[in-house]
Amino acid sequence: MRARSANRANESMLDRRERREEDRAVDTNMSGKLAVVTGATGGIGKEIARGLARLGTDVLVAARNPSRGEATRTELAAEAGAGEISTLPLDVADLSSVRAFAAAFGERHDRLDVLVNNAGAWFTERRESPDGFELTFATNVLGPHLLTELLLGRLQAAPEGRVVNLISTISGSFDPTDLQYSRRRYDGYKAYAQSKQALSMLTVGLARRMDGSGVTANVIEPGFVRTGFNANATGMQAAMIKMFARMMAVAPTKGADCPLWAATAPELKGVTGKRFAGRKEKPVLFGDPEPIAELERICAELERSPA
Repeated sequence: MRARSANRANESMLDRRERREEDRAVDTNMSGKLAVVTGATGGIGKEIARGLARLGTDVLVAARNPSRGEATRTELAAEAGAGEISTLPLDVADLSSVRAFAAAFGERHDRLDVLVNNAGAWFTERRESPDGFELTFATNVLGPHLLTELLLGRLQAAPEGRVVNLISTISGSFDPTDLQYSRRRYDGYKAYAQSKQALSMLTVGLARRMDGSGVTANVIEPGFVRTGFNANATGMQAAMIKMFARMMAVAPTKGADCPLWAATAPELKGVTGKRFAGRKEKPVLFGDPEPIAELERICAELERSPA
């Protein structure tokens, strides 16, 4: 009973703090612009999509579950000032789904202004994707990388294409010889940390490759956010994370603020290869060209193998 009361008090304290530290409104006019948001049916992704819709953006909700995608489309379409809201099925862990999504998008649209790679997951036990890849790596690295590469032409067709990749303060355990934890003893937390380091590296590599093209790519750390992110995790480690989330995590609306700002802010025009948290630039980590080039090569090779 005391624990429940303490949790409610902590949540109230967080809510009051968030109201006191209300973020500056993102008010860029995005009418006529098109954005794709992955993992947009809940948590941070839905709030990013909602924020974009309120700015007049045409938002495409990329959803693993079509019925949830349609429900989100209906919800966002009711937002005041919303542009056209649509949905397409996408399971970022399934490379055939990524290819089908990109092909369907290309048939409907000739340009893309914003791509937000938000979908992500972690698992306490080693699982494999439909293509046979370790599931955290497939979801957090291969899927977003392939999707971005397939949509690059549409991003280049926009006046100012932006790629916004959500990462984490939890990064590390990177071993390019064991990206799928096939050799090491599986640790879901470390596999997740490695995947976020890999996504950071790929973003920096993309920014360098696209320099001068008009397409920018940046990484965002949204912070510790109350979401369903822990749904696939079990055991003591997951229980500890859930406990800390109840005490310390912020609401999805607050977590969505920096990604939304990165996707829309006029002052970030031409800014690329950067890392942001709380709308502040942080030092770029893992930016050495050689490991990035090797990771890009490995990902391209793996993405070709199931085709």
